[in-house]
Amino acid sequence: MNNRLRSIAFAAFCLLNFFSLAQTAVIEGHIKSGDSPVPFATVVVENSELGTVADVNGGFEIKSVPAGSFLVEVSAVGYIKNSFRVAITPNEVKHVHFNLQEDVFKLSQAVVTGSRSPVERHNTPVIVNTIDAKIFETTQSTSVSQGLSYSPGIRVENNCQNCGFTQVRMNGLAGAYSQILINSRPIFSALAGVYGLEMLPSSMVDRIEIVRGGGSVMFGGNAIAGTVNIITKDPSENSFELGLNHSLIGGEANDLAVNLNGSIVSQDLNQGISFYGLNRRTEHYDANDDGFSEIVELNNNTLGFDAFYNVNAFNKFKLSGYAISEYRRGGSQFDLFPHQTDLTEQLEHQIVSASASYLHASKDDKKSLQVYGSVQKVDRDSYYGGGGRVLAEGDSLTQEDILALNAYGVSNDVSTVSGMQYDIELNPSLRLTAGSEYIYNYVKDAMPGYGRYISQRVGTWGTFAELHYKPLEKLTVQAGGRYDQLYINGVYDLDNVNLEPYENEQSLRVFVPRFTAMYSLKKNMKLRASLAQGYRGPQAFDEDLHLETVGGAVRFIRLDNTLEVERSNSVVLSLNIDKFTDTKQMNFVVEGFYTDLNNPFILSDAEELDNGVSVVTKRNGEGATISGVNLEANVAITNKWVVQAGGTLQQALYDVEEVVWSSEETGETISTSRLLRTPNAYGFGSVVYSPTQDFSVAYSGVITGTMDVAHVVDPETEMTLIKSTPAFFEQNIKLSYSVATGDDKIEFSAGVKNLLNSYQQDFDLGADRDAGYVYGPLRPRTLFVGVKFGLK
Repeated sequence: MNNRLRSIAFAAFCLLNFFSLAQTAVIEGHIKSGDSPVPFATVVVENSELGTVADVNGGFEIKSVPAGSFLVEVSAVGYIKNSFRVAITPNEVKHVHFNLQEDVFKLSQAVVTGSRSPVERHNTPVIVNTIDAKIFETTQSTSVSQGLSYSPGIRVENNCQNCGFTQVRMNGLAGAYSQILINSRPIFSALAGVYGLEMLPSSMVDRIEIVRGGGSVMFGGNAIAGTVNIITKDPSENSFELGLNHSLIGGEANDLAVNLNGSIVSQDLNQGISFYGLNRRTEHYDANDDGFSEIVELNNNTLGFDAFYNVNAFNKFKLSGYAISEYRRGGSQFDLFPHQTDLTEQLEHQIVSASASYLHASKDDKKSLQVYGSVQKVDRDSYYGGGGRVLAEGDSLTQEDILALNAYGVSNDVSTVSGMQYDIELNPSLRLTAGSEYIYNYVKDAMPGYGRYISQRVGTWGTFAELHYKPLEKLTVQAGGRYDQLYINGVYDLDNVNLEPYENEQSLRVFVPRFTAMYSLKKNMKLRASLAQGYRGPQAFDEDLHLETVGGAVRFIRLDNTLEVERSNSVVLSLNIDKFTDTKQMNFVVEGFYTDLNNPFILSDAEELDNGVSVVTKRNGEGATISGVNLEANVAITNKWVVQAGGTLQQALYDVEEVVWSSEETGETISTSRLLRTPNAYGFGSVVYSPTQDFSVAYSGVITGTMDVAHVVDPETEMTLIKSTPAFFEQNIKLSYSVATGDDKIEFSAGVKNLLNSYQQDFDLGADRDAGYVYGPLRPRTLFVGVKFGLK
C-alpha cells in the first residue's frame, strides 16, 4: 500500500510539473543596430533571474518565462540601453526584435576612474570625461599626447625645443599635479612620464578616462589637478588591423608611422588576447633655419598585449604588458656624435612593464575582491650638452672638449604597485569600496660629467575607503578618503664646492578626504558636486629629471632644504544635461572649479656655478588659487553629423607675487602674480560629417589664448623676463574613404594639420638659446596621408 501511495504521489508531482512547465513561454528575437547585428548583447527580464547573451549574429532565446507582463532590457558595449514591455501568455513563443542606437558619446559606458569600480558614466557622482579611438582617428593622432587636448580643461604643451619634452596641464596646473594611470594603476613613474605620453601609441588605447579636480584623490598623491587613466584594449572579437600614416612636418620633415592591432578570442568568450604595435620614424624639423631643431628626430618601437582568462563567471584573470624602445635627439649637426656638436639633447629609453590582476565575484554579484600587481622598469641613456669638436689626428683635447665628452648620463628606474580592493553591496542603496596598496619607486640618475647624482626611494602605503549611498531615488553620494604613509629616502648631489649634497629622509602621514554628490533634477539633468583635498610630497618629480639647456649650459633643478608638502583644497560643481531621440544625441556640461594651493612648489633663484652649470631651486611659495569654468557640448544628428566642443575660462594667481629672477648686484627683480604658461582661455572643437558609410570629412581645432611665459634673455646673468604670448588657433581637416569587401575593409585618408600654420614665430636662435622658451601648437602646417587595412 505504501508503495502504491508513493507511486501515485510521484505521478501527481510529475503531472503538476508538466502543467507548470506548459504554462511558461519563450522569448526570442534578434538585436540589430541599423542593418547590422549586435553580437553578445545582454538580454535581461526585469525583476527576475531570467536572461541570456546574444550570439554572434545578435540572436537570443530565453526559455521558461512565466505568463505576465515584463520589461525586457537589452544592453551592449557601445550602445544605448533599450527596453520593450512584452505581454506573455502560456505556451507562447514571443518574437521581440530590438534596434539599438549607437552610444556616440559613450555616456552609458562603464568607467572606473570616478570611484575605482565600474559605474556607468552617466550615473557616477564624479564627472568622468572620455577620449576614445574615434577622437584619435578624427585628429589622425599617432601618440596619446596628440589627442589629449580634445577634452575640457586639458592642454598638452611642448616645454623644450631640444628634446620635445611635453606635459599635460589640467585646469591650469602643470603636469606634475596630474596622476597618469595605466589601467587604473599609478605605474607610470616620474622618469617615464617626462616623455611617456608621446611614447605611448594611440593604437593601444581603448579609451582615456579623465577626472578633473581633487575628486580623483582616491588614486593617491599628485592628483591635485586630476587623473588621466589610459585604458588599453581588451580583446572582444577576432580581428586584425594594419595602418600606415605618412606626414610632412612643415612640408619637409618626414614622420612615418606603422601600427598594428589584433585580437583572438575563444568561441566561449572565456579566453582572449589582444596585441598592438608601433614603428615610428620622425625626422627633425628646423623652423627658423638656424641649424637647430624645434622638433626632435624620433625613432620609436612599441609592442604590447592584453590577455584574459575567465575560469568561470565568478573568477577572472588578466595579464598585460608592453615594451617601448625610443630614441630622440634634438639640437644641431645630426650627422655627428653628440659631443662633437654645438648643442645636443639625446635620450634613449628602454621601458618594460607588466601587470596582472585577479577578480573574484560572489554568486549573487554583491561582493567582489580584486588583487593586482604591476611593475615597470626604465633604463635611460642621455646626453645634454655640446661644444666639442671633430678631432683631427694630432689635435689635443681642450677643456671644452672634455666638458662635452662628459655630458653623457645614465638613469635607471623601477616602479611597482601591488594591492587589493574589496567591494560589497550592504543593501540596495549602500555599497562600500575599500582597499590598500603599496607603491614603490626607486630612481637613480647619474651624470658624472656634471657631478650630478640622484638616488631616491619613495614608498607609499595607501589605504582607502569610500561609501556609496543612495538615500533617495534622485540622490547619490560618495564619502571617503585615503590615508597615505610615505617614506622618502633621497640623495640629491651636484658635486661642486658651492653646493653641499642634499639628503632627504623623512616619513609623512597624509590623509585626504573626498565627498561627492549627484542629484537628478530631472531624468536627464544631473547636478554634481565634489569637495576634496590633495597633496604632493617633497621629492624629485618629472621636471627635476628633465634637463634643459639655457645659453648652451645645462640647467639643473635642486630641492630647497626646507621644502614642505604641498596641499590643496578643491571644489567642483557641475550641471549635466543629456537628451536622446531617435535621430539625435545631445550632451551639455557646465562645470565650475576652484583650487586653493598651500605651499605650492616654485622654481626660482637661478645660480650660475663655476663649471657653467645653472642651478634653479625648487621651494615653497606663499599660496595660489585657480578658478574657472569648463564648458562642453556634444551633438550627434543621425549617423551623419557628430559635433564636439569644449572650452575653459579660468584665472590662476599666486597669493603673493613670486620672484622669477633677481640680481644681487643691481637689486633688480622680475616677479609675477600669475601662474606661468596658463592661458585664461583655451578650448577645442571637432565636426565629423559622414554623408555615406564609406566617406567622411572631419574638421578639428584647438584654441590657445594668450599666456605669460618665462624667457631667459641673458645667458650670463640668467636674466628672465615675463612675456605675453599671442593666441593660436590650430585647425585640422581630414578626408576618409573606405572600401569593404566581405569581412575586409581598406580605409584611405588624407588631410592637413594646422591648416593656417598658426605656429610660434619667435623661437630663440643658436646654441645660446633658451630651449624652454617654446609655446603654442606642437607642430606647424603638416600634410598627411594614411591607409588602414582591417579584417574580422
